[in-house]
Amino acid sequence: MGLCFPGCSTAQDPITGPNMVRGQEQGSLTVQCRYDSSWKYYKKYWCEGADWSTCEILVKTDTSEQLVKKNRVSIRNDQTDFTVTVTMEDLRISDAGIYWCAIERTGRDPNFEVNVNIDPVLTSTPSTTMASVLTSTPSTTMVSVLTSIASTTKNFGNYGEAQTITFTWSLLSSIYFQLLVFLELPLLLSTLSAVLWVNRPQRCSGGGEVGLVKVQSSDAWYREKHLHKHLSMSKRYTPSKYKLHNKKDLVRSTEEAEKFKDNAQLE
Repeated sequence: MGLCFPGCSTAQDPITGPNMVRGQEQGSLTVQCRYDSSWKYYKKYWCEGADWSTCEILVKTDTSEQLVKKNRVSIRNDQTDFTVTVTMEDLRISDAGIYWCAIERTGRDPNFEVNVNIDPVLTSTPSTTMASVLTSTPSTTMVSVLTSIASTTKNFGNYGEAQTITFTWSLLSSIYFQLLVFLELPLLLSTLSAVLWVNRPQRCSGGGEVGLVKVQSSDAWYREKHLHKHLSMSKRYTPSKYKLHNKKDLVRSTEEAEKFKDNAQLE
């Protein structure tokens, strides 16, 4: 008796194939089973189920070499190379399990068991994606947005496309708002500073006002000084210091005092 390794068969096996195949979620895989030339014109099929006697036939060839496809599975019988090629597309995690390459005949069908494994797609979590967006610069923000679009659409299909559009629009709106604030705020502050600079109190005019007040105060002091001087001089002509000989001298003395007073006020 000869040795048989995984994927091989003895000369008596009517159909053989790989013991195990592996595929990626959302991808595709191909299984190729070989059969003896004596089974060339028999129909071949691919069925799923842990027990061959109750497995579900997914796709079956006719007696020709035409490709037959049903749903996500296709099969082709190469009567020259004596191989049956099965292709599974748009793989899902639920596709993992036991399958069979088999030949249809009267009585018990020759078959070969194939174990199919499906590896899940690795995706980033939404929180990680959001954190990378919020902590990145504007240039890396766009890269993060595009990464989020690809991962979200791949994970959730059509619903993910709608979510992607909303998420992308909100991010772009946030970036636009930040740029608007950073550009408009300095411009507004510069304009306000220019207005305040133009309307500031002029030091030269203020100094002039102070000087004018000082001049007016000096003139008032000068007039008051001379007024007292003239009044003191006018006292010499009052009746209390000199004897007036008649009424005419009194009138003249009073007129001179008033004259001195008026001159002082004019000065």
